[in-house]
Amino acid sequence: MINRTAFPIRRHKQARPQELLDAALSLFIEKGFAAARIDEIAARAGVCKGTLYLYFDSKEDLLKALIAQRFSSRVAISLHETTDVRASPDMLRELIATWQSEFVAGEAGGIVNLLFTEARNFPVLANFWMREVITPTRLLVSRIVKHGIERAEFRAVDPDIVVDALVLPLIAACLHRHAIAPYSTLDAVPCGHADFNGYFEFVLEGLMDRPADSSQSPNRITA
Repeated sequence: MINRTAFPIRRHKQARPQELLDAALSLFIEKGFAAARIDEIAARAGVCKGTLYLYFDSKEDLLKALIAQRFSSRVAISLHETTDVRASPDMLRELIATWQSEFVAGEAGGIVNLLFTEARNFPVLANFWMREVITPTRLLVSRIVKHGIERAEFRAVDPDIVVDALVLPLIAACLHRHAIAPYSTLDAVPCGHADFNGYFEFVLEGLMDRPADSSQSPNRITA
C-alpha cells in the first residue's frame, strides 16, 4: 500500500480555487456565513489558510465568487443566447427550467438564503447581489418579454410585472427550501419543484392571452 504521508497526492494548482469555492459553499450552507471560519474552509478544501489567501482575500470574496459562478455567469450566458431565431415562450421556459434546477433544486439556492440572512451585517454583499444578479436578471426577462411583444407572441404588458411574477416565486422557493423546509413537518411548498411548471404555464398563458372585449367591464360578473 502506498504511504500517502511519504508520497502525498499532487493536486493541480488550477483546481484549488474551485476546491476552495466548493468547501466554502458547503460550510456557508452548513454553519452560516458569519459562523464559517477561513481556517475551516481551507481545511475542508485540504489546504492551509495561507494557500486560501493566495486566491481570495476574505470570506466576502469567496461568497462573491460563488455568486458570480452560480448566478451571474448563467445570466450572462442567457443574455447572449437571446436571439430573434427562437420563440420567446421557449426562451422563457428554458430560462425558468435552468433557474429552477440550479437555484431551487440545487445547492446554489443556499446562497440566496445566506444573502437574505447576512445582508444586514454585510451590506457589500447585498449590493453585489443586486448589481450582479437581480439587475441582469430583470434585464434578461424584460428583453425576452419585449422581444415577444414585438413579434406578437405576447400581448402588450408591462415587462416589470412579468419579471416579478417569474423571479420572486423562485427566490421564495429557494428561501423555503433552505430556511423553512429543514425545520418544518409540513409538506406544503410554495412554488415547489413539482408544481412550479404549472405555475409558470399559468403565467405564460396569461402573457399570451389576448385582452378581453373592451365592451365588457372587467369587474362585471356574469351568470
